[in-house]
Amino acid sequence: MFILEAGINHFGDLKEAKKIDKFFFKSSFNSLTFMIHNEIFYTSYKKKGINFELPHDYYKNLITKCNRKNKKIGLSVCDPITFDKYKNLNFDFYKLLSISINNKKLIEMLISKKKPVYVSTGFKSTNSKIKKCLKYLKKYKKVSLLHTPMTYNISELNFKRIYDLRKKFKLSVGYSNHNNNFNTLYFLSTYNPSVIFCYCKPTRKNNRVYPDDQHALFIDELEKFKRNYINYKTLHSNKKIKGRINIFSNEIKK
Repeated sequence: MFILEAGINHFGDLKEAKKIDKFFFKSSFNSLTFMIHNEIFYTSYKKKGINFELPHDYYKNLITKCNRKNKKIGLSVCDPITFDKYKNLNFDFYKLLSISINNKKLIEMLISKKKPVYVSTGFKSTNSKIKKCLKYLKKYKKVSLLHTPMTYNISELNFKRIYDLRKKFKLSVGYSNHNNNFNTLYFLSTYNPSVIFCYCKPTRKNNRVYPDDQHALFIDELEKFKRNYINYKTLHSNKKIKGRINIFSNEIKK
C-alpha cells in the first residue's frame, strides 16, 4: 500500500494543494496525508511573508470528499498545540513525526482519536526511544512503525532495519522515503514493508523549489512509479507468473 505525502509542498496555497488532491481523486492511490507543523515554524515563515497553514475548512471539505469517494486522508503531526486545532476533524489515520516520538501529550491525544497511528523513526530514533514511545501508546493495537532514514546517501538507507524493527517490536513496519534516488525504492519489495509513504509535489512550472523537493515525485510521475514497483515486487514473489514482465513498462504483457 502506498500513502501519498503532500507534506507542506503546497506553501499554504489552496491552488497548489488542490492540484495534489485533484490528482489524488483521479488516481489509483487510496491514501493521502498532509503535515501540520508547530507554531514556531508557522510564525517564523509568516515573518517572511509565507503562510504555510491551509484553511481549516479545506481539510473539512477534503475529509467529506474522501468519505464520499471511499478514499482515506491522514495528518502528519509533531505538536500537541497545533494538533489541538484539528482534533474535531475526523481524519482516517495519523503519522507521528520522528521529532516527537517521545512527546507523551501528543501521543495520548492521538490514542484518544482511536485511529491508526504510524510512528516515524527518523532523526536517530533509537530502539530505546521507540520502546519509550510504545510504552506511552499503552499497547495500542492500531500502531505501525515506519523505517525513516533521513539521508540522501544510498549506503545509509539500511532497508534491513525494516526486518529488525518487525522482529524486535512485533509490529507491522512500513517505510517513509526521504531519499532522492527513487530507483532504490524498487528494492524495498524484498523487505516487504507494510506501507510506503511517498512525498509528492504538484507542478513542474516556474521551476519552483518545494520544501520537500528532492525526495518528492511530481504527481505526473506517481502512477508509473507505482506500476514499476508492483512489477518489481511480483518478480521477487514466490507466485507463479503468467506472461512476461517488463519492470519499467506500464503493464504485464500477456
